[in-house]
Amino acid sequence: MAEKHPIIGIGANVDCDAPGVQNIYESYVDAIYNAGCLPLIIPLPNILLKDEYGALAGRAVGAVDGIMLSGGDDVNAMLYGEENMPFNGSFSEERDLFETALARCAIDLRKPVLGICRGVQMLNVAMGGTLFQDIEKQNEGKRVFMHRQKAPSYSAVHSVEFSPGSRIAGILLEPGEIAGRGDGALLSVNVNSFHHQSVRGVAPGFIASARSVDGIIESIEPAPENDNAHPFTIGVQWHPERMWKHHHHAKRLFMQFAEACGQPDLCHTPSRR
Repeated sequence: MAEKHPIIGIGANVDCDAPGVQNIYESYVDAIYNAGCLPLIIPLPNILLKDEYGALAGRAVGAVDGIMLSGGDDVNAMLYGEENMPFNGSFSEERDLFETALARCAIDLRKPVLGICRGVQMLNVAMGGTLFQDIEKQNEGKRVFMHRQKAPSYSAVHSVEFSPGSRIAGILLEPGEIAGRGDGALLSVNVNSFHHQSVRGVAPGFIASARSVDGIIESIEPAPENDNAHPFTIGVQWHPERMWKHHHHAKRLFMQFAEACGQPDLCHTPSRR
C-alpha cells in the first residue's frame, strides 16, 4: 500500500494586474511536494457567491489535511476596521474574503495552518488582528530595516529573534541547536524579506512569537492558553518557500508542517466564536 501523502490546500493567488487570472507560484508547490505532501490548489469563487464563502471554505478545509495561506498583494484595510490609506496597494475582495473564511474554518476544524508573508497577515486579520498598511510610512522616526530586498530571493537579509519558549523556535531549530546555545541565549535565524505590510495588533488568542531587531512582528502562533487552534497554526512574514533549498530552517518548517498534517488531531474540539 502506498504511503499516505497529506493533502495541503492552498488558496489561489489573484493577480490584480491581470483580471481573470488565478495562479500559484511554483516555489510553494515545490516546497509542499518536497515535504512529502500533495498540494491542492483551491480556486477562489466568484464574488457573486460571497454569501456562500463560509460553506464553500468549510467543505474545502474539511477535504484536506492542512491549509497554507500564501503570499500576494495587500489586504483591504476595511477588513480590520480601517480606511485604506494612499500607501496601501492593490487587493482582491474575493481573495480577502475567501481566505478569511478558509482561515476561520481551519481554526474551527483544528487543521494545521501555515501562513506565509501575506498569509500571516491574512491569518491575523481573520482572527481579529490589524496590520501596518505600510511599515515605513507608519513607523516614521523609527529605525526600520530592509523588508523589501533586492538580493536573490533565497538570500537572508535580516535576522528574526524568537520569543522564549515559542513553538516557532522549536519548529525551525533542531533540539541540539537550541540546547547548544545555552540557557537564556537568544534564539534567532536569518531570513529573506519581501513585504511592506506586517502584523500590527496581534489577534486575540495569538501571540507575536518572533520579531526582527527593528521590532516588526515576523511570526504569530496561538497563545499557550488557546486550545481552539491546532498547535501548528503558524504564520511567518518571510518566504521560506524561496529558501528551503539553501537554508535548513526553511526546509524544516515545511517538514514539520507536513508531519503535523499527517497526524490526526485526536483532541479536536470545534471552537466557539
